[in-house]
Amino acid sequence: AIKQVLRSNLPFPGPQLDLSAQVFAGFVNLGFNVSTLSPPFNIYANTPSFVLAAEAISAFTVQYYAGIIPSIVGDEQRQLVAGIGLNEAAAFGVLRTILNDGVNSTVPPYTFTMAELTNRTSEVVNRLGGCGVKDEGLIVPFQLGAENRTTSNVVPGDVYSLAHARFEREILRIVFGTGNATMPGGLFPDGFIGALYQLILNLKLS
Repeated sequence: AIKQVLRSNLPFPGPQLDLSAQVFAGFVNLGFNVSTLSPPFNIYANTPSFVLAAEAISAFTVQYYAGIIPSIVGDEQRQLVAGIGLNEAAAFGVLRTILNDGVNSTVPPYTFTMAELTNRTSEVVNRLGGCGVKDEGLIVPFQLGAENRTTSNVVPGDVYSLAHARFEREILRIVFGTGNATMPGGLFPDGFIGALYQLILNLKLS
């Protein structure tokens, strides 16, 4: 679909992507403020752990599309980005629902619940992103719940239940796991490619 809109048959080179268990364990370790959980967290060990990781990546994607849609120029381009974003939002909702089904269940082989795990990982994401609370766990204080009326938080959003928006540097800070958009690591150990990323690097926009 992207190639059709861009009228191009050229291949799209992608950055080096690291989806190893160790990378995701690093984010969870930050959440629990330990060098490593015992045993080390493994997203591939069971379904709840894998769904949590999938939900986290889906959340970044939804928020990024929400952030960039206003800047997209051209009707075809806007329709494309809106279509991708809406599809990703639906997938995100499904993943959150699956997690919520086990909100009070412990995450094997640990003693903490899915609610605690999502809260802790959300805190890490927000800290790395550096732009306030935009990632939320499954159980939140009333001030973060929909319209300040609920602590149950299947689909996170702002006080008006609208999707939070993230922008390029926020996403880079998070997926790198460094809190710095110019310091690669985490999911993308060699950084990104493309003009926008190079601009961020050249201007040292951390």
